Amino acid sequence: MKDVGYSVEVIELYMNKVNVGMVRNPDTDLAYTGPCGDTMKIYLKINNDAVVEDAKFQYLGCPGVASSGSAMTRIVKGKTLEEAKRITEHDILQELGGLPKSKLHCLKLAVTTLKKAIAKYENRKGRPS
Repeated sequence: MKDVGYSVEVIELYMNKVNVGMVRNPDTDLAYTGPCGDTMKIYLKINNDAVVEDAKFQYLGCPGVASSGSAMTRIVKGKTLEEAKRITEHDILQELGGLPKSKLHCLKLAVTTLKKAIAKYENRKGRPS
């Protein structure tokens, strides 16, 4: 994997399946398929103070999708929903220490899935998104 441009951090996240799985009784979950055909499903546990207590994801796709999901869920834990909505592709890329150019679309999949899940939660709770 290193030979094709994946960073050490990406490889570690992928090999260790960081935050891959499901949250029991999530407050919101959402699956999204990106234009490339990769799919990510995110599960969020949100407390009464609108803080993300837990985040996990499942995916169908490449190591770029897996590592982007792992980094995104790692970043979002402990953030308020308002802070979580401001997470960017650049934030995830920094957490990963880089991705091959052909895999940069994986960052967008992670961010889009997160933002859609938050919007779903807020719409159900009657909060502004």
